[in-house]
Amino acid sequence: MKIIVLHRIPFEKIRYDQIIDHRLNEVYYFCLPGHSSDLPDDANVIIVNNDTFLASELIERYTALLVDADRLISRSEYDLIEAAKIREFFVMPGDTTAGILPLRNKWAMRYRCKQQGIPQPDFWHPLEFIQGPQREGKFLLKPRAEASSNGIQVGDYAAIKQAIFALKDYETMMVEEFIDGVIYHFDGWLSKGEPLAFVSSHYIRDCLSFSGGTPLGSVQVSTEAAHVSLVTRTLAALGYENGSFHFEAIKDASGQFWFLETAARVGGAGVAETFHLRTGLNLYHADLRYQIYGMPPVCVPLLNGVFYGWFVYPAHRLHSDYTLSFSPANWSENLLHYQCNAGICSKGAISYSPDRSPLSGVVFGGQEQISQTIESIFNVCTVVEIS
Repeated sequence: MKIIVLHRIPFEKIRYDQIIDHRLNEVYYFCLPGHSSDLPDDANVIIVNNDTFLASELIERYTALLVDADRLISRSEYDLIEAAKIREFFVMPGDTTAGILPLRNKWAMRYRCKQQGIPQPDFWHPLEFIQGPQREGKFLLKPRAEASSNGIQVGDYAAIKQAIFALKDYETMMVEEFIDGVIYHFDGWLSKGEPLAFVSSHYIRDCLSFSGGTPLGSVQVSTEAAHVSLVTRTLAALGYENGSFHFEAIKDASGQFWFLETAARVGGAGVAETFHLRTGLNLYHADLRYQIYGMPPVCVPLLNGVFYGWFVYPAHRLHSDYTLSFSPANWSENLLHYQCNAGICSKGAISYSPDRSPLSGVVFGGQEQISQTIESIFNVCTVVEIS
């Protein structure tokens, strides 16, 4: 089999070689500049001199290599649409543009869910928002096709209106009502519309605060019927039936869940590792098997009663050397592993990777224990820049 990989997810996370036999298959890795150093030395690497993968460019420049490919694999959020366009051009099996679009474009996603009556915050086209009546409360101005809370602005009606006036392209943005509450994420694997594996978690702090420079954590909790119902209803409305999912919702003060967004991929940060620890299922490997061979994973009940969580400190707001006091012995009872790095500065690019974080780690124990452990770490360990 001839397999093309648009490589962006770190190799050590996804480990293509543990699913794809490189001796029996012809495998090529397309890489952006600076993204190939983590691949094995004997990998067939093609550097694409651009800051992103563009289907039109790859089709034009690499037709001879792509025309007889059997599979094209891309599991990064940013490359799902472009990969689908290439598959369609060369008539390869796999995800299509029509299938991925409502799971990638937040406007299409939210509009389709609105038609199906999925509970979600109100949302508006930017021009609709500024032409309508003045509204009370807080709002978010957010990109329709970004991830990791990139490009989101929060404010009252006046602030968001001012931000809209500064936009160069209204069609790439949307406005959303801000609902206060706890943000949950639900992760797992869907087969014919039903979850084969499902783990519920909620964030400690949130991704938007992480983009502003605050550490982020997540802890697993017991799965409730309301979690599964919201996920399956929403994914059915979006036409998604098979594959991994990362789903976010907010629980307000009354206990009501509101859909925020979802993706047809494995969640970032420590999601895959802690999911694997709790269920025994490696979501990255399940993803690859399904993309290449069409095989859903074999799942078992939860391995044990232990819950897991992860935490990560941001580096994208750091501009100089820093100090970070972290004494792992203080949390040894619930700390599974951690990674400290000195001199990390990601130059403005948001990253949840342990290699690009001053401090990250995984905790384990009871639900309350892991939440208290991460909160304690956040309260005690502070990154201080040295001017």
